[in-house]
Parts: sequence; structure tokens; C-alpha cells
Amino acid sequence: MHATHSPAPLDTPAPCTGPAIARQSTVAIYIAAAIGFCFANGSAASPLDGKSYIIELSSSQYGSGYGNYLVPPLAKTMARSGLRAANGPGADVVVNIQTSSDVGKWIGTGAGRIWIYEVAVTVGISPESYQIPYEGTPAFGVKAKLMTPNPDRDDELVCLIGLAARTALASYLPTGHLTTDGSSCLRK
Repeated sequence: MHATHSPAPLDTPAPCTGPAIARQSTVAIYIAAAIGFCFANGSAASPLDGKSYIIELSSSQYGSGYGNYLVPPLAKTMARSGLRAANGPGADVVVNIQTSSDVGKWIGTGAGRIWIYEVAVTVGISPESYQIPYEGTPAFGVKAKLMTPNPDRDDELVCLIGLAARTALASYLPTGHLTTDGSSCLRK
């Protein structure tokens, strides 16, 4: 004769042994998996949900015309973010962008030796009340870094801006700075 187990009715306290524990553990695993799925797929609430933003350029970015290269890819990413664009003061957050490049260095040996530059783009997200300092350091920012033989490639710059902006939006914290690998932006 086989022993069978029938689940306890819902209004009866479950015993703390045997199949009841396994059933409770399975439910806990399903709940944990559902919570993990929500966070992995962006379904969980973000501190930026429902916020408005403005894009701020430095006076040198604006005056030199460099902003004409920086703003379109940043604005494109921001438009897809779910945040609302605002005109002028009063936005919830300020998004800024800083670029940098080193003077380069030799990598490799012999015939495989190549001059490589490190190009970086930082996209910052700061509360509107935060005073962004002259050098552009945001309250929170993500720097996307790329090692490239040509520091002037527009396609790599566009890719790095998008990568830094998407990562900043997905990883947003009130303060802090993160770095991400921009090697996926390298063009051959």
C-alpha cells in the first residue's frame, strides 16, 4: 500500500516538516524568481520614473560647436528613457556630458605595434539643485572608456555616448561614479 500526501487546507496551519516545507520553499522560490525577473527586465520602479530632465552643456561645448556632436545621440537615448524633456529651469534632473582623450601610447611589439588612445565619455545625472562644478563632475555619472587607434571617430563617439547614457539611466544612484567598458563601440 502506498502512502499518499494530500496538501493541508489553506485555512489550516501547515506543519513545519516534510512536504509542507517543500511546498512553502517552492512558493518562496517562485516569488524570488518573479522579483528577480522584474528587476532584470526593468519592471521595478526606478528613482527616475516620472522625472523631467534638461541637457546641460558647458559654455565651451556650446561655444565651440562641439555640442552639435554631443547632443543628438544623448537626446536620442534620453527620448527612449521614459523621462520627460523639459525646457529651461525647473527640471527634476540635469543631464550633462563630458568627453576626454589621452595623448596615446604604443601597444604591442614589432609589426603588431600600434598607437592607441583612450577615449572616454561621461554622462552625468544630477538633481536640478546640484551645482555642477566647472570641470563637469556630476552627482552621479557613468564613464564609458574605449581604447582606439583613432580618437576622432564620430561613430565611436556616438556609440560611447549612448552606452554611457543607457548605463547611467539603468544604474542610477543619487551619488557615485561608475565606469563601463566601451570596447563594443570600437570600429575597425
